[in-house]
Amino acid sequence: MRYVRVFADETGESAFEDVEVRGTPTVTVEGVPPLLVSGPFLASRLLLVEQPDGGTPDWEPHVAPREQWLIVLTGRAAVTVSSGERREFGPGALLSFEDTTGAGHLSTPLTDDLSYAMFPRHT
Repeated sequence: MRYVRVFADETGESAFEDVEVRGTPTVTVEGVPPLLVSGPFLASRLLLVEQPDGGTPDWEPHVAPREQWLIVLTGRAAVTVSSGERREFGPGALLSFEDTTGAGHLSTPLTDDLSYAMFPRHT
């Protein structure tokens, strides 16, 4: 399993890191053969987020409001970090936003139907 980490380095610049996690065969429920399970990862609640009809205006660079997981549900968005590297993400993309200080990142909706699930790590 893979996710993309967005974090602030020691100088406060935001950056990407591709993280691979290996699952361990685990019985998750009786009657289902073992599945590969990674984690557990911290999450305190679930927020479902979607753009209003007609999309949203241009977003500005920002830091993450808290450490959080994000899963893109519909649409596409780009994330740009301090180096200028830009990556595009679509449905099923799993990201870990950890850049709560420093220069922050720029999120850019690419479609009007962008929605995602956010899982804050702390209450």
